[in-house]
Amino acid sequence: MHQKIERTIRESPLFKHLEEAELDELIAASSLQVHQTRTKVIVENEPVDFLYIVLQGQVRVWTMGPKNNEVELKCLGPGAYFGEVSLMSGNKATATVQVISGPAEFVTIDRDHLLQFIEEDEKVRKMLQGVTLARAKDTIGKVFKK
Repeated sequence: MHQKIERTIRESPLFKHLEEAELDELIAASSLQVHQTRTKVIVENEPVDFLYIVLQGQVRVWTMGPKNNEVELKCLGPGAYFGEVSLMSGNKATATVQVISGPAEFVTIDRDHLLQFIEEDEKVRKMLQGVTLARAKDTIGKVFKK
């Protein structure tokens, strides 16, 4: 289990620039979660407690549209991450993330460790802010397309 976490953290584009001691600290703060097909890992309008990095399986990201319809945002697979939008903003989840191909395994980093880490590492903070902005624009475009 520890090897999976270590490999995932070390290979993530978010963390490739880190020094060995920083990587070790992040690895120690991470854990592994497994969810079965159809499980909602994150539920829209609920608090988010972790950054998730997909190790195995696939998830579907969707939100409720203005006509109370499901709006498909994207599918994510190994190497992708999610949960950063709510963790960065401090707001509740802006979308639901559901396992569509499981069992799905995730390396998770809890809110407190991630926020402390982001505060200390400008490069990770800027990368997450950029992804957050891009995902917000993508969501708005999909929810309100005509």
